[in-house]
Amino acid sequence: MPNPERRAEASKEDLARASLVTVTNNIGAIARLSASISGVERVLFVGNYLCGNEMSMQMLAYAMEYWSQGSIKALFLKHEGYFGALGAMLHKLDPDIQQ
Repeated sequence: MPNPERRAEASKEDLARASLVTVTNNIGAIARLSASISGVERVLFVGNYLCGNEMSMQMLAYAMEYWSQGSIKALFLKHEGYFGALGAMLHKLDPDIQQ
């Protein structure tokens, strides 16, 4: 924050939330852009970043809905931490999968 007075008023919690919002918005923007370019209507978010992170899941779902004007939906898995490893394993087993 460029304003020293406002910076002094910000708590650690405020800064943590701002960081969370920034990272989540970047993830959402990249996912929406990639989905739009690929013609995909549903984006499946997986990984430990979302494990128990209800705020990020809500922000991603809202951002995907809003910025795509309802044409792209965000989906989340219940046990998302395992699916990143599963995808990596499947990619390793099938080298013909496009990157």
